[in-house]
Amino acid sequence: MGRMVVCAFGYRLGFEWQSSEGREVVEGVLLPDWERLENGEVDHWFRLDDKDCLYDGEQLYAQGGDLRLKLQQLVQMRLTAEAREFLFVHAGVVGWRGQALVVPGPSRAGKSTLVLELVGAGAQFFSDEFAVFDRAGRVHAYPRPLWQRLSKTRKQSYTPEQLGWRPGPPLPAGMLLITQYVAGAHWQPRELNVESSLDEIWKEVRYPSCRPGARDWLRAALSGARCLKGARGEVSGMLPGLLTQV
Repeated sequence: MGRMVVCAFGYRLGFEWQSSEGREVVEGVLLPDWERLENGEVDHWFRLDDKDCLYDGEQLYAQGGDLRLKLQQLVQMRLTAEAREFLFVHAGVVGWRGQALVVPGPSRAGKSTLVLELVGAGAQFFSDEFAVFDRAGRVHAYPRPLWQRLSKTRKQSYTPEQLGWRPGPPLPAGMLLITQYVAGAHWQPRELNVESSLDEIWKEVRYPSCRPGARDWLRAALSGARCLKGARGEVSGMLPGLLTQV
């Protein structure tokens, strides 16, 4: 049996396992910039037993199947609900010239493709899952592996290290990009004011009710950022002009 305590965004996650396979599941979920602790107090425990059972605290959550994916979902649920000094927005994020370019949106909106193209153009990979805002309005990395959808049945995975991720400081928000892939579309965005920008990104905020005043908190974070909204076709048609605007 083994155990580990990890601190992520000020929230302490405890893991226990009873087999080498269980340890592999845990290691597959932890992100590279989370702090590993020897021991100490824990905000929430997860446990994997030797019968392929995953427990969320004392409650059985799942048995068998893809336990790594299920544990990842549990960890993200706990962090987004309970790490209350941070606000989690479903978004892709890259760093560019000392600022964060944030691309909020639902699944299948094309965020992964856009993040990959931005990284290929020299941007710093931050996240393909969450833009994590602190109370000072800075955006922190959430360096989970990126999955690019190649077809209905095929995906390609990239580790943060393959995308050039490295530990670094959080960045102020420089641009909010509200866009979705539409075949044949030409990138002709309109610029939104702060209140309209806030309305757009608010749709992707996780558990805002757990953080009183979160809307004002996010409004302040966006006060110095540009927000562009529009449909896009292929990334190659928008990328050169986009990066000059951040």
